[in-house]
Amino acid sequence: MLFRILNTGLSSSKIAVIAGQTREMGVVKSKTIRIYNRSNGALLKQIKSDADGYYKAYLPYDLSYLIVGIDENKIFNATVQDNVRPK
Repeated sequence: MLFRILNTGLSSSKIAVIAGQTREMGVVKSKTIRIYNRSNGALLKQIKSDADGYYKAYLPYDLSYLIVGIDENKIFNATVQDNVRPK
C-alpha cells in the first residue's frame, strides 16, 4: 500500500488529506482502507479505493494515524502503515 499526506493549504481548518494507491503483488487493486486514531485506537474512517486503487480521506491535521489496507479475499495479510502524521 502506498500513501501520501497532502497539505490542503487550508491551515485555519487544520484538515489533512491522506491519499494513496493500493496494490496487490504490484498490481493495482481496489481494497478497503481503515484509518484509526493512533492514540486511542478509534476507527475514524473506512473507505474503499476505486477501481484504479486510489483512495483519499480528509482527516484532522493534528493527529497520528494507523492506516490498514484489508484484503477482502483473505489471501494476504493486512498492510499497515503506523504513526502516519501530516507534515
